[in-house]
Amino acid sequence: MGLVQLPAKRIARLLRSEGKALRELEKLAGVEIFVKEDPDGQEGQVDVSSEDSEKEWLAEQALKAIDLGFEPKNAFKLFRDNYYLEIVDLGQAMHGKANAVSRQKARIIGTEGSAKKKLEEMSEASLALSDDDRVGIIGEFDEVKAAKEAIIRLLEGANHAGVFTYLKKEKDLRRSRRLGARI
Repeated sequence: MGLVQLPAKRIARLLRSEGKALRELEKLAGVEIFVKEDPDGQEGQVDVSSEDSEKEWLAEQALKAIDLGFEPKNAFKLFRDNYYLEIVDLGQAMHGKANAVSRQKARIIGTEGSAKKKLEEMSEASLALSDDDRVGIIGEFDEVKAAKEAIIRLLEGANHAGVFTYLKKEKDLRRSRRLGARI
């Protein structure tokens, strides 16, 4: 049995619409899920149960993605064979310096979300920034790899234009591989 702690607002996301997302998660993963909300209303515990440890692990990955801020439909992509979740811890990358973390989150998000949208568009991965200073990335292996590299470059101080140029080259390479062409 796997246990995942989630903030109350993430549990609410699972339970809205009469628990539709929770039921879908159980169906996709082939597990049973039990939600226990703490009396203080700050967070809750999600118990994942299955005879198959791989199914439990996949359900836990989807719950981690939801905890990061992904909508359930994006988190459920993790049940496809070629999709992965990667987490970049901004607090760790910035050595716990709150001002640096805040500045880097702003660089990743951009004005009114423009940089995040462009990062997602160019990498073809989905991104989510959690309340606890983590960036989640969901996508196919090469998409996740490109998005993570782009985020690392931003954290290292690279300008957005250079990062987007890198992502365009990576996107073109992925497209040519899909078409079977060589560059």
